[in-house]
Amino acid sequence: TTTTTTTTTTMSVASGWDNEYARLARAASQMRTRGFSSDVQSKQALQAGLARLDSQLDQLPLTGNEVDRRRRLVQHLQSSSSVQSAMQQQDDMIDELAVGVGRLKNQTQLIGDEANMHVNLLNDMEDHIDVAQEGLDMETRRAAQLKENSSLWKLYMIIAGLGMLFILLILTGLSK
Repeated sequence: TTTTTTTTTTMSVASGWDNEYARLARAASQMRTRGFSSDVQSKQALQAGLARLDSQLDQLPLTGNEVDRRRRLVQHLQSSSSVQSAMQQQDDMIDELAVGVGRLKNQTQLIGDEANMHVNLLNDMEDHIDVAQEGLDMETRRAAQLKENSSLWKLYMIIAGLGMLFILLILTGLSK
């Protein structure tokens, strides 16, 4: 009867441990489905429950092989939650990088558009400068030609006028 009571007690303690492990495994599975980063409190509760199960293993009246098997189950659940958490963090970082790359793309497009606008403005300015330079060259040639033409004509007129004045002075000086 003592053996039966011990076996029943052992089974009920082990069954309680098994039930708690099954509950935590379901919670971990649900968290993986939802994503680990969504609920920090649930993740902490899961880690605390797994640590509690691990510490209870030494107190269970089980064989060494059975304790080792259950410890591997707990460790597997702990490591899978850590791996899933790390993967979720990597996914979050990749999402942030994608957003950053999108912003960079938009900025480079804006910079490219602005550079094209500046190129067009510079081309227009170059065209206007060419037209102005041609106009200035033409006016310079015209002014030089006008200067050349008007200065010789004026000089000839001045010489002719002075020559007549000289003749007139000579004639008035001789008549007296």
